[in-house]
Order: sequence, then C-alpha cells, then structure tokens
Amino acid sequence: MKITFIMPCVGKKAGGGYVKTWLMEPLAIAVLSSLTPGGIEKEFFDDRIEDIPYHTSPDLVAINVETYTAKRAYQIADRFRELGKKVIMGGFHATLVPDEVLMHADAVVTGAAEPVWEDVLGDFSAGKLKRMYQSGTNHFSPVLPDRSIYKDKNYTKIKLIETGRGCPFTCEFCSISSFFRRTYTPRPIDDVVREIDSLKPGMFFFIDDNIAVDKEHTKKLLKALIPLRINWVGQVSLDISGDTDLLELMHKSGCLGVLIGFESLNKENLKSMGKKVNAVIRDYDRALEQIRKYRLGVYATFLFGYDFDTIDSFSETLSFSLKHKFFFTAFNHVVPFPGTPLYTRLENENRLLFDRWWLSGSYRFGDIAFSPKNFTPGQLSSLCNHFRKRFYSIPSILTRGCDLKVNSRNLPIASAFFIYNIMSRDDVDRRKDLPLGVPG
Repeated sequence: MKITFIMPCVGKKAGGGYVKTWLMEPLAIAVLSSLTPGGIEKEFFDDRIEDIPYHTSPDLVAINVETYTAKRAYQIADRFRELGKKVIMGGFHATLVPDEVLMHADAVVTGAAEPVWEDVLGDFSAGKLKRMYQSGTNHFSPVLPDRSIYKDKNYTKIKLIETGRGCPFTCEFCSISSFFRRTYTPRPIDDVVREIDSLKPGMFFFIDDNIAVDKEHTKKLLKALIPLRINWVGQVSLDISGDTDLLELMHKSGCLGVLIGFESLNKENLKSMGKKVNAVIRDYDRALEQIRKYRLGVYATFLFGYDFDTIDSFSETLSFSLKHKFFFTAFNHVVPFPGTPLYTRLENENRLLFDRWWLSGSYRFGDIAFSPKNFTPGQLSSLCNHFRKRFYSIPSILTRGCDLKVNSRNLPIASAFFIYNIMSRDDVDRRKDLPLGVPG
C-alpha cells in the first residue's frame, strides 16, 4: 500500500515565486506520517515549492485543506480522482465545511486525525472506507512527528512545535476558536521536551494559538525548557504583561519574541469582535514596556474593516507600531472565514460579497469579501497594502533595527531582524493579487 501526502498552495502567479514567509514546514503532514504504520510506503509533495507528479501511483491520496488553499486542494483532488485514485481530505476547512469538501473527496476527516487515522487506513485496506470520520480536536499522540517526510524540502529554518491546542476566548472572527469549540488542551510537558531535545539545535516556533492560556501550566513548561538552552518564539495575548513571574520564565527559557493579536486600538471594535482579553487592558504603552523589560520582541497583528475603523485608524496604528519598535506588524483586513460567528453575522446582514469567496474565480488574496461600513472594499484593501509598505519601508526597518535593547540586542538577532524584515517587505507585493488556485 502506498500513500501520497499533499500540501496544497494558496495559488501561484505566472513567473513569480511563492511567498517566502509562508514556507514553514507543514507540521500536520509530519503528524500523519508518524501515525502511518511502517509497512506502508509514503511520499510527500508540497505544492508550494514543487510540481505535483500526477503520474505517481498511490493507493490513497491525503490532502490537508485550509480555507485559503481549498480551491487548489480541490483542483488536485479532482485530478487524482479522475485518474481513479482515492482521496481523503482533512484540516481546518474540512472540519468547518465538511459537506463542501466531500464533493471533492472519497472521505473526510473532521477534527484531529490522531484518534481516527488507524481506522481510516484499516477501513481503506478492507475496501470499507467511510465517507466521514469524526473525532475530537484536542487529542495528542505520544508519537513524535515524522519530519523525515520533509527530506529535500527547503523550508524556513524554524522548527514548529505544538505545546497545546485551542483557545478559550470567543473572538467572533476566529476560525481557530470555532474549530476547537473554545476549548484548550495542553500537551504533556514530557512529550514537548522530548521532541525539542530531538531537534536541537535550532530556532523553535510554538504554534499554539496562545501558549499562555493556562499560565500555571505554561510556567511548568518553561521551567522544563530552561535546561534545553534553546531559543523560541510563540503566540500569546497581551495579558502576559501583568505576570512578571511568567515573563521572567519566558526570558530564562529562551523566548526571543511573541506574536500578540492587538486587532484594534479602538475599544468599540474590540467590544464588537469579542476581544475581551485586550479590552480590559487600560494602558497598552505600560503593558508593552513591561514586555520590553524582558527583551521580548513583538510581532503585532491588527485587523481593519470593523465598523468603528476609519482612515485615521491606519495612521494611528502605524504610529503606535513605530513608537513601540515592533519586530513585525501585520496590517490585515477582516476575513469572514466559514464557520465563524463573523461569517454568520455578515451573511445575516447581507454584507457578504461572494457566495463562497474562497472558491470564486475573481477573488484574489488581499481582496475584501464583505461590505465594510466606512470604506469601499477597494479602499480597505488598498489601505492595508499601503500601510504594510510603509511599515516595511527602508527607513522604518533601519529605525526599528537600531533598537539595541530588543530587535538588535546581539548580532544573531539583528541579522534575523533585517533578513526577515526585508523578506516581509518583498512579500508585500508577492502576496498582493495572488489568485486562489492555479489556472488550468
């Protein structure tokens, strides 16, 4: 028996390379590979960096699907099925809209694959593959991800690690919250330590949606990381600023930076989106200064297009980002992902501009899929792109790079700062107007 694993791309421009900052290792594929018995032949193709060889002869094709990659995933799946191959699909999009995915697959896995993958393979071998395999979302396998599947793939030099899954917050725009049903489950600390120890040396990205949801558990994890002498980055919420013990342990365990979803500087917007964890913090300046004390760089993300945003919101956010010398800043527009409360609300308000924007032939990455209150869709898209360029302008990069306390506190960090900021600058245009899927 032979399985072909596929990671689809978002889309490709003619004659253009893929977005460099998106080329991280696909951890879900390594997890599936680790769950596959040794007697089964495995191969993996990453559509982001190589062509899919449809002449290969698998018995089963397994494709991971996210909303932005859904159109391309369906193109690949349909082609394999035309050639008589069986296709199984899973991932975030498959969990949120399984009926749609079933139109392009012989079987769909919703939720985490770990509890059901053995059943999938057993049923397939017996010729009894079911149409739907449903599982919970927070199950962890004690088996470490099989990164040998990445052989000869040129990904960014950062290793992805899970220390937990889910998030208890109720932000209406968040597909992660919908996928995990507002729950959080920590991964056993011994398994996390064992995986990291097997991958040293290197830089690690803890991909949890919020590594500090359960602060007491996180502190135990960080204490276990200190002897490993690694460097890592992760995603947190701004409320870490009020826990000096946590910040001290983050610093001691090798944390170099954190991604924080600010989303908006407008309190009414935060209220509308249900971002309660930010709304209760009265003084952002003081909170960020507390984080800087521990020499943690900040990747700040913002969402534009909520009803209390105006053109001035962009300038205010840029000034705020430059004032605090953020390592990175994302000027993102609101995206109504299927299965989220935001999507349902905009649909009920008749503000969606596409039936399913992720399948539309006219939709391009960066387009607006709904009617904003205070902008035209074109204005909102252009403003996001314009302010991305301003943040990643050469003067901005040089100014922020002169931050000797955080962004350039030593030569390796300074080197990473300039390399990745220049890369992000180049990717602004590389991402703009990227089609979803690949023209046939």
